Amino acid sequence: MTDIRIDLDEDAIAGLVLHPDVQADLGVRMGRVVGVAQLTAPVDTGEFRSKIHVVERPDPDGTRHVDADADHSIYVELGTRQTDRHGRRIHLPNHTLGNALDAAGGDH
Repeated sequence: MTDIRIDLDEDAIAGLVLHPDVQADLGVRMGRVVGVAQLTAPVDTGEFRSKIHVVERPDPDGTRHVDADADHSIYVELGTRQTDRHGRRIHLPNHTLGNALDAAGGDH
């Protein structure tokens, strides 16, 4: 029986995410996330929806992000603990970005 030896270049594999073609593909995928998020975002003034965007520069490890820069984005995404006089939450979570990532085939 012949032994087969495989040597993996783990540094090269880890660096693949930084390749321009991979980064371009990730940018396209994040663009889809933005599209879904903007289509499904709740709208009162429109500020939250208008501030959903792909962060232009990836992290040093190649990670790409979609962000919503409105001051109240965290409350739209995760809701608040504020309740009405009946104990019902006033601002329920919407999970716009998380749901958009799921819909676009991502993982969060």
